[in-house]
Amino acid sequence: MLAPAIISPPASQRRLPFPKHGIDVNFCRNPQRDLFAEPPDPFKRQGRPKGNVKPNFPRGKVIGSGDEKTFTCGACGQSSIIKNNSVVVDEYRRLRRRFQEERPRDCCPGKTCENRDKPLSQHPDLYRKSGRTAKGAQRWKCKACLTSFSLGSRIRRQHRSNANRDVLWMIMNGMPISKISDFTGLCPRDVYRKIDFIYDRVVDHTARREGSFQSVNWEKVGRRFATDSQTLHLNWPNKKTRAQIAVQHLCTAHANTGYIMAAHLGLDPAIDLPDIEAAMTAAGHFGLPRAFRRQARVWSETEFKTYLDKITQGAQIHPSEAPDVDVDLQLPHRGSLLRQDVMQLAHAFLLGHFLGKGDERFVFVLDADSGLALSFVAAFAKRIKEASADVIVVQFDKHQSNDQRNMLVGDGKASLELANGNARSQWPSLKLRDQLELTDIAIEGMLQDHLLGAPFAWPFHTKSEPHRRIRILTDRVDMEPDRRARLMRLATLRSVDAYFHKVRSNIRFAARPAHTPSGNGRAWDRHYLYNPETMVKVVEIYRFAHNWMGSSKSKETPAMKLGLARGKMRASEFFG
Repeated sequence: MLAPAIISPPASQRRLPFPKHGIDVNFCRNPQRDLFAEPPDPFKRQGRPKGNVKPNFPRGKVIGSGDEKTFTCGACGQSSIIKNNSVVVDEYRRLRRRFQEERPRDCCPGKTCENRDKPLSQHPDLYRKSGRTAKGAQRWKCKACLTSFSLGSRIRRQHRSNANRDVLWMIMNGMPISKISDFTGLCPRDVYRKIDFIYDRVVDHTARREGSFQSVNWEKVGRRFATDSQTLHLNWPNKKTRAQIAVQHLCTAHANTGYIMAAHLGLDPAIDLPDIEAAMTAAGHFGLPRAFRRQARVWSETEFKTYLDKITQGAQIHPSEAPDVDVDLQLPHRGSLLRQDVMQLAHAFLLGHFLGKGDERFVFVLDADSGLALSFVAAFAKRIKEASADVIVVQFDKHQSNDQRNMLVGDGKASLELANGNARSQWPSLKLRDQLELTDIAIEGMLQDHLLGAPFAWPFHTKSEPHRRIRILTDRVDMEPDRRARLMRLATLRSVDAYFHKVRSNIRFAARPAHTPSGNGRAWDRHYLYNPETMVKVVEIYRFAHNWMGSSKSKETPAMKLGLARGKMRASEFFG
């Protein structure tokens, strides 16, 4: 007689992606609930005995079909799109690798040599002198592979190195590539080479100088940051259409000093769309939800073409139509757009890395983008649970004219006069500290009956942020009323918006696109960039110059205010 077959239970299937290196962002992201940051059950429980299935209240639900699935908390009902933890870690690592300390210059340059990572200064017995260069620099030879190298100036092989400073100044002051070429006498290819060289120097300086954030006294310089994004455009043409591709420029600024802690573009210029398409097709990932795809960090070629067809609908031109574009300035079209949610999460985790693991209490003021807010809540969940981080969302009317803004400022001053009992003529005679204290007292009174975590309409309008609405996502019952009022007053995006204004004003390709009657629906600018990699480099060059070089009108740079530098960086030091 045969023994009865033993039926084993089916293997557990995951409804949520695997964590990676301790990072998991798929949990309830409502800081005002007890289940905040508590990892839910990641497995499907259909077909299991009822006694082994936990009640649905703490598990939450995973719903949705197609590309995106959503996790809904069983306690508060708040929903958030499920993210792929693996690709968030990959993007975070990519951002960190850009500014890691470079390999020492006094090593053997041979890629396969055993002395490649052994510097001359520490292992002099591995090298020997081998004459001098034409300009007198000592040449060394590796004893293992007999490869020669020298340690002269970095610009010794630069063609027309005297033009480096001019190219840097023109990039920073709104000159397009064609005008830089005309002014310096360099061909467009050499201008791009200059940009590559300047970017390499920026990476070198950034790797050495921005590793010292741990030395910053945040209690002294301020613990508040502002994060927002602006839209930049690329000319990304093909044979049938000419389209401007929208690229998100995400920045976080230190509120008190204006130092740009991080600035990232939604682009990965090192990836080819056909390679992503082939990898996804081979793995069969097009049939999976996006959170379970290995290539969920960037757009595939199919997705990009669909997007391109959508934005160029009705704006097609004949292939033989002569474009008013300098052919010499068109570079190979390479790169891929990043998923915005992945970029936002990686940006927030990188900022957390910069701030370290101290016990300071930080405040993050964000633009009213729900995805951005949820990204910061996920990245700083541990600090939020420890009450050492506050996340505030700000929204205001950006479409007011200058006259309307001035009128609102007058109304705001009248409201402030009514709230604190001081006449408008007496207000300027008060010390700034007294003005801020009176404002906080007035706001504290207005917040007495205000619902926890609800948006608050700021009554004292400012010109830069009219009709401001503020929501403290991390508001708590035990938060002191005076602190809540102070957070409302400090919730502003002025520091990062001021930087965005400088970028639009001083970088030619960052200007807003112009539509003309003869454009037939196309917004095309011959001075915009064609290569995603060039955009990434120019944006990072501008961020570095803003932080460390400043302008002739400023006595102190943001780096000096933050305590990272003693003086302005001069061009001679930068190129030296």
